[in-house]
Amino acid sequence: MSKYLLFFVTIFLVCSPLYSQDLEEMEILSREEWQAQPAKEGMKWHIPRYITIHHTGTNQNPNRSAAEKLQALQRFSYTEGVLGDGVTPKKPWPDVPYHYYITVDGIVVEGREIQYQGDSNTDYDLNGHALIVVEGNFNKEEVKDIQYEKLEQLVFALAKKYKITAEGITGHKDQAETTCPGENLDILIPQLWEKVEDLENSRVKIGAEQLFSPEYLNLIKGKCVGLVTNHTGLLPDGTHLIDLLNDHKDVKLTLLFGPEHGLRGEEDTHVADGVDKKTGLPIISLYGKVRKPTKEMLKKVDVLVFDIQDIGARYYTYIKTMLNVLEAAAEEGVPYIILDRPNPITGTYVDGPMGKPLESASGIGNIPIAHGMTVGELAKMFNGERKEKGLPAAKLTVIPLKNYERDQWYDHTGLPWVKPSPNMLNLKTAILYPAACLLEGTNYSEARGTMEPFEVLGAPWVDGEKLAEKLNSYNLQGLKFQPKTFVPDSIVDGIKIYPPKFMGEKVEGVEIIITDRDKLESAKAGVYILHALLELYPDKFEWRNARMDGLLGTTNVREKLQAGVSPEQIVREWDEAEDSFRKEREKYLLY
Repeated sequence: MSKYLLFFVTIFLVCSPLYSQDLEEMEILSREEWQAQPAKEGMKWHIPRYITIHHTGTNQNPNRSAAEKLQALQRFSYTEGVLGDGVTPKKPWPDVPYHYYITVDGIVVEGREIQYQGDSNTDYDLNGHALIVVEGNFNKEEVKDIQYEKLEQLVFALAKKYKITAEGITGHKDQAETTCPGENLDILIPQLWEKVEDLENSRVKIGAEQLFSPEYLNLIKGKCVGLVTNHTGLLPDGTHLIDLLNDHKDVKLTLLFGPEHGLRGEEDTHVADGVDKKTGLPIISLYGKVRKPTKEMLKKVDVLVFDIQDIGARYYTYIKTMLNVLEAAAEEGVPYIILDRPNPITGTYVDGPMGKPLESASGIGNIPIAHGMTVGELAKMFNGERKEKGLPAAKLTVIPLKNYERDQWYDHTGLPWVKPSPNMLNLKTAILYPAACLLEGTNYSEARGTMEPFEVLGAPWVDGEKLAEKLNSYNLQGLKFQPKTFVPDSIVDGIKIYPPKFMGEKVEGVEIIITDRDKLESAKAGVYILHALLELYPDKFEWRNARMDGLLGTTNVREKLQAGVSPEQIVREWDEAEDSFRKEREKYLLY
């Protein structure tokens, strides 16, 4: 290759929109544009983590429009019968099975909405798979240049948006017994891997990954370390920070401090002290009789390190533990290091009443339900508030994230999800937690004791159809509701939990469906849910006043709902305080 041609190719690869375009910027024929019918019931919400490529298995047809093809595919999806071979049975699907369809002339079409699992007539787990189908029978036909170009562009955009690695891009035949996507398309998939490998370097790097770098190692080198962590204190490769610190020749790990749910995340009540079986180190519970390290404890350490994954809601107790430790560190003059991690529900979402401070004695930590900050940013703010109040401030160091943007959801970070507590099973749970957790302040179930905690709600006396109709009448952005029956148990995902409401009983209620998480205001939705239950079942509804007021940090919401004030008026009253909080937090933001 001549140096002039090489120069041209390099410029093309750098400048071509194929390698920089975001999914939102692509020209995609939408469901509305091809006049899709509404999907039927039965779809499952998921988070894309892989890309799986199919072919239609039918001959390319340039004579029908993209809209006609998708309409025909949707009609076929609804039916029960046999596939094109005339033999293989086909079950009905609730919608087009694929998320994207690429026509013979290179038109990219939106199929099933990507937040829902696709469908296949083969046997493989579709959870997390973004399905792309390319028009043609590629056991016989060749892939058109325009089709491959659009496929490459779409795969790159999906990989960029959802942090999908090259290893996560496969053909249908890699997942199930089939010849799909045909040998002439399958042979091109390795070329797609090459295009996305550079994206992997853009994964968010957490604070713990940088602790042992030359820039920060001096903070712990030669020191006795007290580590506040739990089972989420993992690096992306699965190594626990406890083991890294314990095995490091220049560090002496002295004490382990555990928050609510314990060091291993398997407790659902108050947690006792103990001993770590692997290292033999003492574990001090900060969710029992002791909530902050004592002076005697801190005599054994030279520096405190905090590494726990939060979920972005004020009533998730890990940030209160972080604040308690900060207070102890400030009082005893012990340096305090926060290893930052992402806010799973984004660093932009702020929502809810301001309520009383997390640390009411000192007045520190007055934040709304959804604060839109990382733990590191909160630590800086809490420490700043101490200074403003004339209280001793901690010698605080926040080791920040790299490659992190405030508007990223957790599934955009490229980091593995480790459930932060027994009932926080996935990102969807975390997104809905600010809303559904408020039911803990009532006699209604928030579906603890099921595999869908905080995603489902109800009580044995509820009519699911009526409740769904009432909640849907509010037209809440980003949400819809559908009837759901569930039976709470005392075991969730193999872990024994605190006995849930209505354990072993058939509970009628609704499932909360996320239709657009970027528009969803979860904390506000919680007020509408409470209002609907009060309206429909006034004689059955019971407040658990202390719990409700503790969650919200105020009696205002409960009292106004009970007095008949509309949810619209209640949430509107939060606006001024939310705006003030956004301005106040600006000086502490790191990203």
